[in-house]
Amino acid sequence: MNRGYVYRHAVQRSDAGRGLLQHHVQRFAHATEEEWRARIELGVVLVNGARAAPQYTLRMGDEVAFHRPPWVEPDVPLAFDVVYEDPHVLVVDKPAGLQVQPGGAFLEHTLWRQVRASAPERADASPVHRLGRGTSGLVLFGLTHEARSALSAQFRRLEPCKTYLALARGTALPDSIQARQPIGTVPHGPLTVWCARPDGKAAHTRIRVLSRDVARERSLVAAQPITGRADQIRIHLAACGAPLVGDELFAPGGGIAHDVPPGRGGYFLHAAALRFEHPVERSWVKVRTRAPWL
Repeated sequence: MNRGYVYRHAVQRSDAGRGLLQHHVQRFAHATEEEWRARIELGVVLVNGARAAPQYTLRMGDEVAFHRPPWVEPDVPLAFDVVYEDPHVLVVDKPAGLQVQPGGAFLEHTLWRQVRASAPERADASPVHRLGRGTSGLVLFGLTHEARSALSAQFRRLEPCKTYLALARGTALPDSIQARQPIGTVPHGPLTVWCARPDGKAAHTRIRVLSRDVARERSLVAAQPITGRADQIRIHLAACGAPLVGDELFAPGGGIAHDVPPGRGGYFLHAAALRFEHPVERSWVKVRTRAPWL
């Protein structure tokens, strides 16, 4: 079991005036009203460090803390390979199935915790970009506050170049595509997920077909996300009519397949190459890794 975790948040103006129970039911829909009521009455949900009744009226600035007791986390692959490291930055090769940041059922079984625990000089390491739990490949960490700040600024300016390899269904994709379908959110059970939506945010992915396997009805593609939307490559390939092999969440067209849990993996997507400017030396660093399924 892990050691449990305390989730904290400050009440915003939009939430002020709600009852404590109502606030949790509306904002954290992963648990039922009965479950939240039981937690509040048990005293694992605190307001400003003290117990409060379910009907307590929240005020702007109140600190609400949910003390989640220790739990057994799902088994996932925890080993990672170091691809590049110096005193400022670290690039690792993440296995598919390992979540990058704590969230949901995962706290200790995350790449972030495993990297920090792997060596004293990595005790303050934090990733500066996202990679889906079901996606394997390169993740860039800053080892110091200064490095993280500089690298994060690069990603906000969309300067680093990332190349992914993917297996897509079918062989009908054009040799080269500029996918620009907007990406927005939709409710999916108790969660909110991203998908192709006409009213979504602008998104852009360059897609190039590397080879076609007519017998197995699949294509090997290289994809470069220009923007950084969540699940962008999975969504854009699905929107182009070629969802990833093994991806049950995104249907052709880029919409969501009903009754499929968002966290399910099994698809073939690998962050294979990364190019970024070193935050201290100001030279360009290029790293590559091989997809485990090739």
